[in-house]
Amino acid sequence: MQETPDLIYHLEPPAAPGLFPSGPLVLQGWVHGKPGRHVVDLRARGDGGRWIRAVYGLPRADLAAHFRSPRRHLLAGFDLGLNLGDSRQVELEALDLSGEWLPLGVHPVVLPPNVAPPPAPPVIAAHDFFRALELMLRRAGAAGDLAAEARRIARELPHLQVVRFPHFPLRGHLHHPSLVALNQFGCMTVQGWLFHESRGIRRVLGSYDLLACQPLEHGAPAAYVSELYPQFPQAAHSGFRGLLDLPAQLRGQATLRIYAEMDDGGWELCHLQRSLAFDGEEAKAPLPRRPFFFHARAAGHLRKACREAGFEIPSDAAFAIAARASRSDYAGRSRRHRQAGPDEPAPVSVPPPMAPARAVLCTHNLNPEGAPLFLLELARRLAAQGTALTVLTAADGTLRADFAKLPARIVVAANPAALTARDGKAFHDEISRLGPVGDVAAADVVIANTLSGFWGIHLARAARKPSLLYLHESTIPDAFYRSVASAPLDLVDAAFAAATHISFLTEATRNYYRPWLRRGHHSINPGWVEIEHIDQFRATADRLELRRRLGVSSESRVVLNLGTVCERKGQHMFVRAIEQLWTDDPGLAQSCQFLIVGARATPFDRALEQLVRECGRPNVRLVAETSQVLDYYAAADVCVCSSYEESFPRVILEAMAFARPIVASSVHGIPEIVHPGREAELVPAGDTAALARTLGRLLHDPNHAAALGQRARDRVAELYDARRVLPRHVALVSRVARSVAS
Repeated sequence: MQETPDLIYHLEPPAAPGLFPSGPLVLQGWVHGKPGRHVVDLRARGDGGRWIRAVYGLPRADLAAHFRSPRRHLLAGFDLGLNLGDSRQVELEALDLSGEWLPLGVHPVVLPPNVAPPPAPPVIAAHDFFRALELMLRRAGAAGDLAAEARRIARELPHLQVVRFPHFPLRGHLHHPSLVALNQFGCMTVQGWLFHESRGIRRVLGSYDLLACQPLEHGAPAAYVSELYPQFPQAAHSGFRGLLDLPAQLRGQATLRIYAEMDDGGWELCHLQRSLAFDGEEAKAPLPRRPFFFHARAAGHLRKACREAGFEIPSDAAFAIAARASRSDYAGRSRRHRQAGPDEPAPVSVPPPMAPARAVLCTHNLNPEGAPLFLLELARRLAAQGTALTVLTAADGTLRADFAKLPARIVVAANPAALTARDGKAFHDEISRLGPVGDVAAADVVIANTLSGFWGIHLARAARKPSLLYLHESTIPDAFYRSVASAPLDLVDAAFAAATHISFLTEATRNYYRPWLRRGHHSINPGWVEIEHIDQFRATADRLELRRRLGVSSESRVVLNLGTVCERKGQHMFVRAIEQLWTDDPGLAQSCQFLIVGARATPFDRALEQLVRECGRPNVRLVAETSQVLDYYAAADVCVCSSYEESFPRVILEAMAFARPIVASSVHGIPEIVHPGREAELVPAGDTAALARTLGRLLHDPNHAAALGQRARDRVAELYDARRVLPRHVALVSRVARSVAS
């Protein structure tokens, strides 16, 4: 057993003590991180050549016992096949969860050269090649160096994608992820099949970071597998699928492991596969609008770069068909990205004109989420000034009662699916039905809330009424409606053109939509928080009593993550950061209560519950969605916003109003609300190591935490108090209502 300042490791004895033979070599052993270090991969190379990654993550029950791990197996074993050729030394490195490669030393090589024939070059499938080409085009943009970007992409592609198949008598195959895969909000789609010829599989689990494995749904019908293996009855229900978390610091060449937990409790590493994982922000980048031959020229550069990197590119009929489909898709989608329009803000009337007599409000749902709550508070202010309101919604929700108290007339769409349908006729039929039902013709203005409510602009256009579109999403329509065909995207484009005015919460959000904007029909109007209401609550709230009622001890430090539980909000990465904190500083982690407030009954909620159970930390608790959110802010010591995508999150404003120290993702509008290191600590979205490290620092330094909270309180009171901001929005609505409809 050997060690470095960061790692403890063991290499199986080579031919001579401390020496490796040249030529073909299978290296085996294990690597385990010291406190504060968690190993997720291993690589080796000879004499400065190509790095070769190991099969790392083999289950070792003996190591779990030796290191007194709470888990039955320590996922720390490895084996590695490499050909050292005439190298004189082999260099080893281990990858830490923070994304840092740590040296394991340089070991000498002996014996004469015995060079094995080089392996056959890996073949890139057509779908992977053209997915890599699209990524290359998005990264390069309109003025990028295609040849240089092609070389970068080729270097990032895993030279060996499938590193390990199931060992007999286990049989299986992994369909997804493929060589080039989308990491959307830190989630990777995983799908395949797996069975044992004679024994039962209790569970199938997967992991990218080896910190916590996630169970996958196993036992799905797999008729095609049964046809391949009719002699094995278990093949008929061997399918598995699910979503696995991929922390941001591990993107690039991401390594997936699939484990089988057998009927006796033992674990087997069945699949190890690598992918070039790109994230949702890269998928939002516009495809450059260039001449038709540009696509073919870019493909040529990528083909050449991949061959130089040692890949084989097929030249068969399937590749030619995929090439035509890719060119057609590029031609259609690149036309969507026009040259960015001017971003000159439209002036707001001061003093505000009289509020409109009648307004129609269009929303995608009535759930207690940020955007519908934004609309509710705007509606309250309009109703207080005498505006008669009608609410048209695609889905009902618990906010119905709040809107009804204004009062407002509420109409639920009869066919909500038609409002985002691929069939343009179904969409226009529903618009024709909703208009008279909502009495749009009698309105002075139609307000459409969020990109999901774009259909409200079509209602206004059909009735020749002025319209205001509020955009909360920091994304482009192509990415937002990723799985929808072109018809709805054409309708979304038409809504941008038809809207009388478009309002954004932040500059970061507006930047995504510049190609759709025209001069003078858009502006930035920030969100708000009801500070007066929060201060009234704070003046009467008994913190100790609230904690008792919420099941939190008076000694615990409460770390709060509040918001609708969903992939975009990143609560899965918050859980992994908590697990990292347990690894780095168990005493600190044990002293906290971690509350995730906003749980519902969705597949993602169930996956999050499974992850929490797998980690086995009793001080991590999921709390159902509630309207009593102020209780949790009052009880909290630190607030965390782990989102991947946010324009102007209400939870940040509410935490600021409570003077709570904040750790948040540095995405989109958040750095416009709080300055890093002054009113909040900001970390890269999805970076679990950075989140754990920053949270630990804040919990260890209460003086800094208190100063952050107070500066945040001062800023929100100065800039985002509803008494200051809401009149600006009412003035905007009034001005639009007096405009001439498009």
